[in-house]
Parts: sequence; C-alpha cells; structure tokens
Amino acid sequence: MQVGNACVLAWGVVFIMQSTNMTCDVVVVGAGISGLIAARKLIEAGHDVLVLEASHRVGGRLLSHVTKDGTVFDLGGQWLGPGMPKISELAKELGLTTFSQQNAGRMDLSTQPLSQMDRLTQAEWEWFTAKLAWLVEQVNITNPEATPNAAELDFVSVEEWKRQNLESEYLRHLFDQLVRTEYTIEPKDFSMLFLLYSIGSAGGFEDLLDLDGGNHTFRLVEGMQAICTRMADALGDRLRLNCSVYEIEHWHDNDSAGVRIVAEGAFVQAKRVVMALPPNQAQRIDFDPVLPRRRMKLMQRLEMGSVIKCFAVYDRAFWLEKPTKAIDPDILIFDHTMDATSHDGKNPALVAFIGGDDAVFWSDRPLETRRRAVLENLAMVFGDEALYPKEYFDHDWLTEPFIGGGYQCYAPPGVMTGGFNELREPIGRLHWAGTETAVYYYGYVEGAIEAGERAALEVAQALEKDKAVV
Repeated sequence: MQVGNACVLAWGVVFIMQSTNMTCDVVVVGAGISGLIAARKLIEAGHDVLVLEASHRVGGRLLSHVTKDGTVFDLGGQWLGPGMPKISELAKELGLTTFSQQNAGRMDLSTQPLSQMDRLTQAEWEWFTAKLAWLVEQVNITNPEATPNAAELDFVSVEEWKRQNLESEYLRHLFDQLVRTEYTIEPKDFSMLFLLYSIGSAGGFEDLLDLDGGNHTFRLVEGMQAICTRMADALGDRLRLNCSVYEIEHWHDNDSAGVRIVAEGAFVQAKRVVMALPPNQAQRIDFDPVLPRRRMKLMQRLEMGSVIKCFAVYDRAFWLEKPTKAIDPDILIFDHTMDATSHDGKNPALVAFIGGDDAVFWSDRPLETRRRAVLENLAMVFGDEALYPKEYFDHDWLTEPFIGGGYQCYAPPGVMTGGFNELREPIGRLHWAGTETAVYYYGYVEGAIEAGERAALEVAQALEKDKAVV
C-alpha cells in the first residue's frame, strides 16, 4: 500500500486528506449482513475484496445489546423461521445456537378477543383477511409490475383500501396495529401493491402472525449481530470501519481498474463495486457520472420505516401467570409486545415496539420520559409489576446516521410501478445488494442474504467476462 493525498469535494469546499491508496478486485460498500455475505462469497471465489463501512460497527440493521452478565438481546433484527433456509444454514455454519420464541407475553392482533365479538364483526374480519390473502396470491413476486391491476393497486394507499373494505372501526384499529407492527409505518404512507408484495415475498399472510412455524419462531442465543461479527472477523484487514464513501467514479469502461472510490482515509481502485446499503442512503454518495435519473429518483422515493425497540428486564416472568389484558391499541404507545426472555430463563424480559408516527413522536422525547411511558403502558397490559424492571434499555433506529429507521424501506403510492424491479439491476460496474433488492423475504435477514449471494454471483460472472475480453 502507498500513502498519498486524496481530494474530497463536499458542499463546494475541497478538502485534502491523508489517504491510503489501495487496489482490489471488488469494493463492497456497507458491512451489514448482505454486504458481508457478498464479500464472503467473492473471497471464496478467489477475488480480492475490500469492505468499507461508514459506521463504527458491522451489522447494519442487526445490533445486539449485551448485559453485564453476558446475556444478549437483539435491538434490531431478531427472529428466523423454518421457511428461512439461508439464515438457518449460515447460523449453523458459524456455530450459532437457535432457541424457540416464547409465545406468552404477546400483545398484538392475535391476542385481541375476536371470538368474543358479535358474529357480524367476526364475519367481517374473516371476509377481509380472506380477500387480502387472495390478493396476495395474485401478486407477481418476481415482477410486481406484472401483477393484475398493478397500477390501480399501486396508486391506492393501504389506508384508503382499508376504509373501502372494513366498516368496523375496531377492526380498522386492529388492522392499523398489524401494519405498524410488521412494517413500522402508517397505512396512509404506502401503497397497497407494496403491502401485497411484502406479504407474498415473506411467505404469505399466515406466516406474519404464526409463531409456531411462522417468521418469528426462533432466536439466536448469541444474538443476530453475531452472524455479522463472525463473518467480519474472518475479513481481517479487508474490512475498514468508520470509512464513509464520498465519491464513486465508475465511467472507466476500458480501464482495468474500472472504478475509483474516494472514502474516509482511503482512495481505492477496483474493478467492480457492490452497493450494500439501504436504497435511500445512496444519495449520500456522489456518482460520476450520475446514476440514471429514473433509478436515483426511485431510490430517493423509497422511505425507511420508523421504529423504537424497547426492552424491560425483570426478576421474574409475571406475565406467564395470567392472560394478557385486551387493551384498545389506540391507548398504547406501542403496537406489539413479545416475550424476550433469555434462552436460559435467567433474564425474564418483555420487548415492545413503537412504530410509525408514534416512533417519530417518541424519538424526540428524552430517554427517561420514553422509559416511563413504555413502562406505564406495559403495566396497562400486564399489571403494575411491569412498572419495576431491574433494567430498561431501548434503541431508536431513527437516530442511526447511515440507516435512518427500520425495518426496511417502503414504497409510497405510485413507486412500485415506476421501476421497482430495477433496484437489483447492475449499473455498469455497480452491483446492488441489501434486503430491499431481494425477491423473497424483502425486508428480512433471509432476503439480505439472498441479495448478497446474488450480487456476488453477478460480480463473479462479470469479472470472468472482463477477463475473457482482455
């Protein structure tokens, strides 16, 4: 390696910084699970890879909190299901251990007493969910724009469709609760086609609610971030943290270097790049030449959801002793709680999710104010004992500087039929990973792995083709 000067143009001011000049076959931008998978696969194929991560840590939307006694709680992505072979195989390969999610302590749509309502209300919900499931089956998962009535479904918001198909105000509230729980956004903010695609991509409507065989069946003893840290450990000096990418020149088609990257403390020449970051974060980088306008506009319009994940750890699991109270979801600041007890039972815990507009509101409040509100709300559901945890902590994903929310980017009305499929298409020497570019399990870790593998295969094939041309 050689040390030299690199110029960075930021807001009209030129900065000269001391940088390391580097060369490699492939640069991966982003050390979330999708980027790390892409890097791992390319290294296995014999390519020289460098991973640049803007944050001080790896994992992206996977982040674990370790208590003083070594217990791990997932502040980000947390669950895996039997229908997710990629993450299951990867966790096993990395020596990680799964355990079953406890169903007690759950407060969401499935715990509302629909069976105690009048028959008309029950029938309305059954008809509504059956229609939703039927529409999901009609969606073309590999090409949502080819779905029957795609334009109509894309230009109507979930809120509007809900009002057209549900009369009961209580059922409307329950549906809102389900939407915020699964997507951390408000029904008014995204299109019906995106909702249908997301459900179909993740295995269907039933898998969203089913803890016994669905997408929330298992957890990892070591925490989900351990998947990333263990892959990162194997990279050694191929990984650079605190290394924001400022500029990517990708117009050198006849140059064996192909791409030039200016990053924090590094000036890199490579043949190909894997962009493994949320689509709406790509606008942080200056591309030369600029990306196709249609593609850039699409990525800008995809917005990240809003969520705060809150944990309360107790001396005992008192919620196992009595049934969950049915509370009007409009009263609570969160839409969803689940048992988060450690695998060995030594740290009984509840996790609550504040999503959508409520997350935006509570993100601006002091931690102690938010803590008090969460515990008071838990007490409404589980009794006064919930007011007195031995430990409370939460993570506000809106404050993550290179992510800006969670769980995934969503499509407002009109975006899905404006080139959504193009998110995963290469632009010259730029290839794209991240869960938002997955076909199946969009927004899930499983989808992030799929996308990383696909991007790695694209790059490997492109490098072979480049070699053949030379």
